[in-house]
Amino acid sequence: MPSIENEHDYLAKGQRALVNALFRRWDALGARARRMATFTRGLPLAVKGGVLGYFTIVSALWLVSFSVGNVLVQPGTVEIALAKPAQTGRLIRQNEVAHFGNKVSSAFGVRNEVAYEFADWILEASERQDIAPELLASLVVTESSFRKSARSSVGAVGPAQVRPEFWGKFCGAADLTDPEQNIYCGAQVLSHLLERCEGDQVCALAAYNVGPYANRQAAAQRYVNKIDHYLSTLESQQL
Repeated sequence: MPSIENEHDYLAKGQRALVNALFRRWDALGARARRMATFTRGLPLAVKGGVLGYFTIVSALWLVSFSVGNVLVQPGTVEIALAKPAQTGRLIRQNEVAHFGNKVSSAFGVRNEVAYEFADWILEASERQDIAPELLASLVVTESSFRKSARSSVGAVGPAQVRPEFWGKFCGAADLTDPEQNIYCGAQVLSHLLERCEGDQVCALAAYNVGPYANRQAAAQRYVNKIDHYLSTLESQQL
């Protein structure tokens, strides 16, 4: 039986894990709010007010639905259980995916079913890494034209063209041939490079393409220009 001191240690770890999980949920909620503001841009004022009011209520319920379970699983470990989102939360997510998928399909000429599938992954990855989904989608279309099994001559794989030997461990040894995990990893790499470049998007995209230490400025600039073109095309879509 653990001592009182050990029990206090376990509880302290549980509290820290709980707070970290709450912060992650709050960050995801903020990203969702920014996308919802974009989604409602241009709508009549009465419609916009109704949509945003509905989103506020559902978001509050989603945030407080957080629950803790199985606090002490085994000595030194803490398990946090998250309540499943309400049905209304799932409907909002489906609408977000459909809206963004329509934009991707229209901007890049991608079949709807492919665009919707990728939209779900890209929105999830952008929430996790706090990256604009439009930027991530522009990177994916530049790297692979939304081809799930794309493979380059230098060994980069998947929609985000990630090189497993360089980034596999960094992304938690994910299966980078799985397109969903590949996009999550690509977003994680881009987020890391943005941090390394102190938020400079041109610097981060160039490093993503040619590597952080390569001296290939002309190739990197062509890559950045291509992404900028796709990004402008996607952002200009009015659905």
